[in-house]
Amino acid sequence: MSGLPQSSLSTVSGGQIIDFEMAELRRLPFQDNLYLWVKGQLPAKGLNARLAPRIYHDRPDYWVIEVAAFVDMAEKTDTDLPHGEASVSLDFERSVPLAGITGTRGVAVIGANRSERIDIDGEAFP
Repeated sequence: MSGLPQSSLSTVSGGQIIDFEMAELRRLPFQDNLYLWVKGQLPAKGLNARLAPRIYHDRPDYWVIEVAAFVDMAEKTDTDLPHGEASVSLDFERSVPLAGITGTRGVAVIGANRSERIDIDGEAFP
């Protein structure tokens, strides 16, 4: 995975932090859980994206959740694809439930080229 920036400090062993385009909080209908949804584009074919919360001893103000990529060993090879790379989408959209991984003020989404703090206010997401 050369060319990718820094290593992940989170729960993704061997992952690399990648950039993201959008991060937002959502509630699903008929559920009480709040979710972090992130969209972006993978930097290369053969990678998979994951939202990876860091591990803390004490609850921080903003719980860091990294947007990380790792080599997908289950990915099909070019010979398995009907039209080569044209059939492979590098776009990704991932979500993670925030139960147990929110800071006292919210979450911070960390990507390769930017980070975004999202305050969590119970009244903002009824």
